This record gives sequence, C-alpha cells and structure tokens, in this order.
Amino acid sequence: MVTTQELIEGLLATHRLGSVEKLVQELAWRDYWKGWLEWRPDVWRAYRAEVTRLRCDGPPALLQRAEVVMAGRGGVGIMDRFARELVATGYLHNHARMWWAGYWCHVERLPWALGADFFYRHLLDADPASNTLGWRWVAGLQTRGKAYLPRRSNLERYCAPEWLDDPRGLERLDDSEVAPCTLVDEASFPRLRWATLPECPAVTPGRWGLWIHGEDLTPELSALSRLRPAVVATILDDAPVHTHGLSEGRVRWMREGLHDAGRRAAAHYGCVSLHAEGGGEGLPDALVRIGREHRVDGWISMRPCVGPLGEQVGKIEAAITSAGMTVQWCRRAWDEALWPHAYSGFFPFWEKVGARLSRARPGGATQGEMAL
Repeated sequence: MVTTQELIEGLLATHRLGSVEKLVQELAWRDYWKGWLEWRPDVWRAYRAEVTRLRCDGPPALLQRAEVVMAGRGGVGIMDRFARELVATGYLHNHARMWWAGYWCHVERLPWALGADFFYRHLLDADPASNTLGWRWVAGLQTRGKAYLPRRSNLERYCAPEWLDDPRGLERLDDSEVAPCTLVDEASFPRLRWATLPECPAVTPGRWGLWIHGEDLTPELSALSRLRPAVVATILDDAPVHTHGLSEGRVRWMREGLHDAGRRAAAHYGCVSLHAEGGGEGLPDALVRIGREHRVDGWISMRPCVGPLGEQVGKIEAAITSAGMTVQWCRRAWDEALWPHAYSGFFPFWEKVGARLSRARPGGATQGEMAL
C-alpha cells in the first residue's frame, strides 16, 4: 500500500541523502531482495519444493518439534513469546524476526524452509523475496559463512526488561553455546535475465480493464494514473491462500487491502470497481468472466513478481488469450531502474543506487520525479 519509492522520496524531499542514508539503505533492502529474486526465480521454486518435501516426507520427530516451537511451547521463554505474538498479531519487530529465525535454525536446528513458511503464513507484510531471502541469510545460505546467530547478550541489551520476565531456556542462547547449523551444499541457481516492461502501455482504442493485486495497491500513484479503464477488478485468489495455508488474519488483511485499493481506484478513475473471491473460481477464470461481463478488449496490470502471483502469470495469459482478450503488463520505472543492479551483493547495488539518489535536491522534486 505504501511503496519504498514514496518513503525514500519523502525523506529526500526534506533531507540530503547523507543525513538519512542508513534509513534509506534499510528501505532499499526490500527493493534489492525483489530484484535479486527476479534474477534467480529458481530460488523461490526450490524453497517451495523443499517445504512440500518436508511436509510430506520429513522425519516425524522433526515435524513434531517444529509444530511445538511454532506453537510457542519450545521451552525458551522469550522465543515462545515471539512465536505467540506472531500468530496472534501477524507482526514481529525486525530484531525479533531475526532473533527467532536464528533460534529456529541454529539452536533448534530445524529446517530454514519450514521456518520461512511459518513466517510467510502469518506475517501481514510477508513478501516472497524479503521473507525467503532473509531466512536464507539467517541460515547462512544467502552469503556463505555469514549466518545470523541469536545471542543472549544481544537480547539482554536490546529487549525491554519485561520481555525477559520468563527466563526459561535462556542458557540455550548463551553466546558460548550457539553455533551455526551445518548446511547441505545446494545446487547453484542460474541468473536469468527478465524482459523490461513499460511503466504505462501504449493502449490502443477500446475498452480496457485494470487488474489491481496485492503486490501493488496504489496504481493511482504510478504512471497508470492516466488510464481511463472501463472497470477495475480486485481478486482474492483462493489457490495461493490454500496452497500456502495462510492464516485467517493474513487473509483478512489481504481482503481489506484489496477492498481499500478498489475504493480508491473507483474514486480516482471514475469507473465501476469489482471484487471477486471464493466459489472455487480461479484468478484466470475470474479475470475472463469480469472481462466478458464488461466487454473489455483486455486487461492492464502491474506484472506480479516472483512468488505465488508470479507463478500464475502463464495461466493468466493463456486464459485471457483463449477468451479473445489481451493482457498488457507494466512495471514501475523505479523498479526498472533499481532491479538490474541487484544481480550480486547489496553493497554493489547500493553503490549504484545511492550515487543516483544523492543527486536529488531536498525540496527540488515531487512524487515520482526523482530520476533514477
């Protein structure tokens, strides 16, 4: 709902980069992870395949222990509290996410993929790239030899005292006790180039629908703001909800976000806004049905990134084409500018991105005008 571009441009509208660089870097990590995964989509596929394999064929004792830890009954008081907070609220502070993931991997010695799946099912702000690659980093896979270890001294330094009221199991987190888990070598993942996309299509005359999905809920704050669609559609797709076992809280959050986007879009574009979900109708079929009902020639949308929605792009294209319609994918100019630099490590990425952002003058640019 709020893009990193909005946040970074808001900061640089009133501050020079040097005075807010650390915060801008932290925001840019989300863009970096997205770009990195676009270069290597097989990392996402391998992670999901591993989750399926473990669920079907994992050792029963391991799976049972994983369920106990996820339920907040693992025996380390503060980590159990974090697990219960995540399930109850759909949120954890960034440090708590790293501490808990490190505890899962390096203290409980449980598979990182199952932990990543637990976060993905419950976190309201779960993003396929940030979640998957963040967990790989904690485990020591993303950057070999650089795992993130939870340490008692770190917890005692940064946690409010009441978070340590339950001292059970803290000795398992003693600095001298925690060591990186042993990782099995994994196959190398090829780096694939993706096709560039326009920020707004050269739309031919006719009737067009605008599909708004959960990966970009503010088309009115993009180049798509200039469109004149005949209909706006938001669709809560059952397939990824059931495949990933998303929590009720996460699904409710997604639904509310889509409804909010639909209301804003209807006001901005001055057209009808429809929401569809459930009934066994898949996302491709829903787009075809709504398209036929409103006699559109095709759909325009921001192209989904690597992840559950991205996996459906081929099916969407096939269904819409078979129905005699077309689909035109777009991408924000911000993403087109940043993602190509995310092919290796973060700091080479930041060196290029930071140099371009540093040319912004406080007060000298408005929304969307900072040239990258």
